[in-house]
Amino acid sequence: MANTSGFKIKGIEELNQVLAGFDDKLGAQVLDKILRKAAGPLVRESKRLSSNADVTGETTKSIGIIANRRNNSITVGPRRGNGFKGYHAHLLEYGTAPHLIKAKAAGGLLHWAGGAATQVQHPGSAAQPFMRPAFDATGTSMVESIKDQCREIIESGFKSVYR
Repeated sequence: MANTSGFKIKGIEELNQVLAGFDDKLGAQVLDKILRKAAGPLVRESKRLSSNADVTGETTKSIGIIANRRNNSITVGPRRGNGFKGYHAHLLEYGTAPHLIKAKAAGGLLHWAGGAATQVQHPGSAAQPFMRPAFDATGTSMVESIKDQCREIIESGFKSVYR
């Protein structure tokens, strides 16, 4: 089909060349590196905040980056398994309501330092959030870090074509 618009865009071939090169420069490994670098402040801040509420220290040790290879994304939060023991992190973050704890076996007893009973009333615990406040404190800087890193890659792609 002929060009009937009466004008031609200069540089479109060069633009296509630059955009084709981004497949390698913004591949899964590079994006993972960008996301991990941006998430660093969130990991540090959430560890700092969790240490105030975490009596055992296990939740604080477990906070880190969890990779999701299926969709090339990451999650920051408490990890479970493989030596990490962040199993009770949600109880710290959101708190617990008062509840009754019963022995599992019929006729069984619950044992603690002061004695034994078939059931105990747990008073509940107040929420001591650490993930949400950490995200609120670092979210803007994380987005800026991702934008800056992507901008550098894009600008270097254009500079390599337009020298």
